[in-house]
Order: sequence, then structure tokens, then C-alpha cells
Amino acid sequence: MLLGLVLSGCQTPAGSLEPGPIPSVAIPSSAALSAIIQSAVEDRNGAVLDTPPAPRLPEGQTTATYRTKRARDLPVVERSKARLKSAGFWYTSFSTTVTVESVEGTGSMAIVHFKEKTEQYLASTANGPSNVPSGYSLPETATFLPSADGWQLESIEPSEQGGGLPMSIVKG
Repeated sequence: MLLGLVLSGCQTPAGSLEPGPIPSVAIPSSAALSAIIQSAVEDRNGAVLDTPPAPRLPEGQTTATYRTKRARDLPVVERSKARLKSAGFWYTSFSTTVTVESVEGTGSMAIVHFKEKTEQYLASTANGPSNVPSGYSLPETATFLPSADGWQLESIEPSEQGGGLPMSIVKG
């Protein structure tokens, strides 16, 4: 919950999708889409750590729109981390599970409804690392667009508005 409150300023208004003239192709399996989403969400959540791990999601699996939005969000996350740290707190680790609930679409767009369950571990200068995680469970929607090399993640956004949202819900 603290993560959502600290980092909720990373949200921007929804944009419109403008798919290019890529021919229709078969939608990948739920497992393939789930693996891309899992990597994207872990990359997003890892950005809040003092030493973020290297991104796991290859650039070829995301659209330019996704990468641009993420690049805009990272400085906001850095400022939020600095404010949290100045208050004597920081995140030490997290654990995330993505569960795909449905996949729908055509050959020109795929929509994946999924639930993200994340637990974060916090430390403080007063008490050190905590053994008790805080966490959230959030229904989200991922949009994929086809490209010449396969399907690319275009956006991830909450399925329901309101509440504390995780960092960098990436939308156009």
C-alpha cells in the first residue's frame, strides 16, 4: 500500500492506440503472453529497489509507446524513492505473481486481463529490514500489438480505477 501511495504520481491519462499497418497474425498462447507480462511487471516493480536489477523484458517485446512511457516514469520513481528514503524507508525486495484471467482479441490486437499480486519488503533506518511484507492485488489489462517479429506489449493499466497504483502502469 505504501508503494502505491508513494508512487501513485506516476499515472498519466489514457492515450489512444494507433496500431500500424501490420498484417493480422495468430494470437500467441496465454502462457507466452503471461511470460511477457510477468517480466514487464517485475521490471516495473524492481525499479523501486535501491539497486534496481537489469530489465528482463527484451526491447523487441515492447512497442516504442511502452518504452517511451516507461522512460518518462523512471525519473518520477527516482524522486519518489528519494522522498521515501529521506523519511527513513526503502524497499529491499519484492515477490510478484501474475495470473492471466482471459485473453481476447483479433489478429491486430490482443487484450489480456490479469491479476497482479505483489508483496514488497520494506526497511527503515529505525528498525532495519522488516520480515512482514506489505502488498497489493490488482486487476490489470495488458494490450499487445503485432509486429514483424511477433507480438509486442503496448500498455499495462489497471482494470479498475482508484486506490494506490503501482509504479509505471504503462499506457500511451
